[in-house]
Amino acid sequence: MANTDDQVAAMARSILAEKRARKAAEDDALRLYNRVRQLQKEEDRAQKRITETKKKAKEIIKLRERNEQKLLEKEQRMREEAEKVEEQKLENLKQKEEALRHRIEQENKVYMDKLEVVQKTKEERAEIERLLAESRLLARKEALEQKDTIRKQQEDARRKIETLKLQKLTVAQEEYERRLREEIEAKMAKEQEIERLAQMELELIERLKNKQAEQRKAYQQLEAVLSLGSVSTSKGLQQGSRANSPKVTAAQPSPERQPSNLSQQQQPHGGGGAPQSQTYAPPPATPPQEAADEVEEGEPTEEDVARAFAMYDTDGVGDISALQLEGLLRDLGVPLNPSQLSQAIAQLDTNQTGKITFGEFLLWWKG
Repeated sequence: MANTDDQVAAMARSILAEKRARKAAEDDALRLYNRVRQLQKEEDRAQKRITETKKKAKEIIKLRERNEQKLLEKEQRMREEAEKVEEQKLENLKQKEEALRHRIEQENKVYMDKLEVVQKTKEERAEIERLLAESRLLARKEALEQKDTIRKQQEDARRKIETLKLQKLTVAQEEYERRLREEIEAKMAKEQEIERLAQMELELIERLKNKQAEQRKAYQQLEAVLSLGSVSTSKGLQQGSRANSPKVTAAQPSPERQPSNLSQQQQPHGGGGAPQSQTYAPPPATPPQEAADEVEEGEPTEEDVARAFAMYDTDGVGDISALQLEGLLRDLGVPLNPSQLSQAIAQLDTNQTGKITFGEFLLWWKG
């Protein structure tokens, strides 16, 4: 039995060895086949390069022949053109000589014409001087005769001018009084409009304060709900992981959500000083102690800010120039250096119009 197993094992080893030998032979045959294919491709490429080289050589020979033919033709054309140039030079020389002769004749003719014109001019000038002398004598006689008449006409004209001046002065005085009344009435109407707009702006600011308070309360309620939800989730996870433990550890509350800052979106508006549209985000809730500290510091109130702004809004249109911001802040007790002033102007004048409205400044001041 043992001998039979040994024979079977030997036969299996011999079969395995034969399989390995066959596999190696197949690999060698495949490599040789690939090598032969590669050599055949190299031969085809070499033959193709040879064919292309012969073709290019033929093309180069033809191109050289064409170039030589073109060179011969070019030399022939150059010889013909040189002959034409010589002929043209001779023709030009003849034309120059003819033109020179013609010009000399013209200059002689012009000189003779000028002599005749000069002579005629002298004769005409003498005649004109004679006529002028006679006309001056006649004019002097007429002037002496018309002197009295002219004096009377001048007196009449002077009286008419004085009368017209008086009339124009009267009309101008009436026009001045009328325009003065109109300006005073327009100023009073504008002051009433400014008072109405200021009152409207104060009411809008008060409503915005109420809205901000409501939004602050809503954010506080949302944070409370989120904190409760976080605690409940933490408790559920701990109870699931510690089913056999009677103690429950309270989860840490999630950090408070910070409300977004105040954002403004304003479009260009008229001379009322009130922005067309404003979008506000709720400001962060101020703790009671911080609010008390702010009141104790004695910062300018909204009325103080409005009065200081009105000192620079001389036209009463509800806005000031960006260049006046430094003086306004200095009056409110907040002097800024150039860098801080540039940042403040960039925040207030977002549209780069060079103007700052009272609404923009008040919201920036409160923010």
